[in-house]
Amino acid sequence: MKTNWNRRIFSLVLCMALLLTGFPVAVYAQEAQPTGEITGSGDVENETPIEVDVAKAEDVPVDGSFTLTDDGEPVLEVKHQNERAVTGAFDGTMMNGFYTADFVMPDTGYNVFLTGLTKNNVARIKKAIIDNYVEGKLFEMKNLGFIDVEKTWYGDDDDLMCGPATASNMLVGSGWAAQAGFTNSDDVFEKVLEAFPNRGTDKATVFSWFFSGVAENWEYDSPGFGGYFPQYDCFDMIKGYDFDEETEAIYNRLREGYTAELSLDLYRFEEYSYFGLHAVTLWGFVTDPNYPADSKEHYKYIFVTDSDSNLAKKGKDRRTAPDVMSMIPIEYKKLKNRGWYYWYSDPTVCDVSISTAYVLKPYSPDIPFETSPDATLDKSTSPDAAIYDLKLTDEPKDYERFDELDHEEVISDPNFWSDDYDPCVKRYWYFKESKTEFSKDATIYFCPYLRNQSAVDYFNQEEGISTRLTVTDAQEEVVLQKSYALPNSIRIPTTDYYLGYLFYSFKAQLPPGEYTATVEVNPNHTVPEALYFNNTKSVDFKVIGPQLLGDTDEDGKITILDVTQIQRVLAGSKNPTASIKKLGDVDQNGDLDVVDATLLQRWLLGLDQELTIGEKV
Repeated sequence: MKTNWNRRIFSLVLCMALLLTGFPVAVYAQEAQPTGEITGSGDVENETPIEVDVAKAEDVPVDGSFTLTDDGEPVLEVKHQNERAVTGAFDGTMMNGFYTADFVMPDTGYNVFLTGLTKNNVARIKKAIIDNYVEGKLFEMKNLGFIDVEKTWYGDDDDLMCGPATASNMLVGSGWAAQAGFTNSDDVFEKVLEAFPNRGTDKATVFSWFFSGVAENWEYDSPGFGGYFPQYDCFDMIKGYDFDEETEAIYNRLREGYTAELSLDLYRFEEYSYFGLHAVTLWGFVTDPNYPADSKEHYKYIFVTDSDSNLAKKGKDRRTAPDVMSMIPIEYKKLKNRGWYYWYSDPTVCDVSISTAYVLKPYSPDIPFETSPDATLDKSTSPDAAIYDLKLTDEPKDYERFDELDHEEVISDPNFWSDDYDPCVKRYWYFKESKTEFSKDATIYFCPYLRNQSAVDYFNQEEGISTRLTVTDAQEEVVLQKSYALPNSIRIPTTDYYLGYLFYSFKAQLPPGEYTATVEVNPNHTVPEALYFNNTKSVDFKVIGPQLLGDTDEDGKITILDVTQIQRVLAGSKNPTASIKKLGDVDQNGDLDVVDATLLQRWLLGLDQELTIGEKV
């Protein structure tokens, strides 16, 4: 295999900086501004990517998707994401969108992924890679235009506002800020600073304020401000992840166009004592393809921007501070007595563990929003009783009293809503595990979880909130419909930090078949609400009739096709579904293996007839 010295130079520069120093690699930038030029239709899903050898890539346009190759191997892959997302106007006008870039560190084999890039970013990365591969120049990422809000100075009015700073970056990177008329994250951040005191406001609170003007249980000063997008449900735009356990999901959300932040726990070097929280904005990863994506060793570095990295000098405008992206090595390990986490070190300050990540969905005209003329769009004075989730289970036992609350129609009793049993204090970790497959004789409990996503408590009155459950079959025929009115005087409090939920359950038995369960709260709009479109939730499920041991394709008979199902699972060409594992385990030893396939074949040949193959299970 021939040696490519240009590749060696490229890899050496990046790897020496990363692997030998152990310090974050800073990428200096100026914050990108929208160009104002209208380009394209916004339909980037049907773009045909350009593929070209890196030596001939000088004239490749950077306003679409393309791949640069060297000896047939990809060295830079750029994808043009939702064109409307970053700089589109809410009236549908479309401008330059954002891009992602994948490129390779050849000698290490590591992959680099960056998101939230502008066309100018892509042009500079492309030029740096061409210069490296063709002319042997050092690969440098400078002035890429990354989005990076900076605070001003320690002790100033924004020194505790790292959460709002990351939220501002995320709103710009996801396109929502541009839809609201902002051109950069500094402007968004300063608008947030006008509304909130300097006390460490959580990013979710900022998103709620930005969308609807409501910041639950927080002090803020925005009289008469109803949010930039009150017709949207911001709780549908955001999701939290455990960084240690859900790193792959976070990585995938970035690839899907979401923006993300990381919540950090800080520990002093000497005594390893905890001394604070911090938040940074996540823009990418460096990964090792030699390890699977769900392993701890797969993720080697993160790209972040940090509002503390280059504070503006005291009395100076934050826009004068350089925008810097850092490439930071991370390692999953146990540090002292602090447990197993992904850690990194800030050499001048402390050890840092990454606790959680928060992601924000990118703007798209396809995201549902409120269109009903009945909706007030005002969460400051109207309730918003949204369906957070619909759980299906055949095990009604709950953490405390769920098993006691059972009668013909709805799980409830005269004491269910009493003062000494407040269903609204239920927290998310008490949720039942939801199922989508039930046996023929099972009693199915349909459990809607409601929460009030407004700034005001809801008190149920005479014509109060009702809930309607509708179950349809595969032909979309209604096979079950039940309604339940919440008792008078029940209180549904405003959503707080601990995420209290109201829940109860319908129950039913159904014949075998495929179904869709839909639950609606306040279906007839008898109670004025800020939003109605988030009052509905649907779940697909199926009820399975008597099953035959060995009938792995569930067609009601035992044939050679059932053997083939087992063989395909064992060969890795078919996913091992719960039904195949259960019905294919013909020797009933708890494992699906080649012995089961052999025994099933022998049974079909008339041998080993003493086996229970073909019997109902």
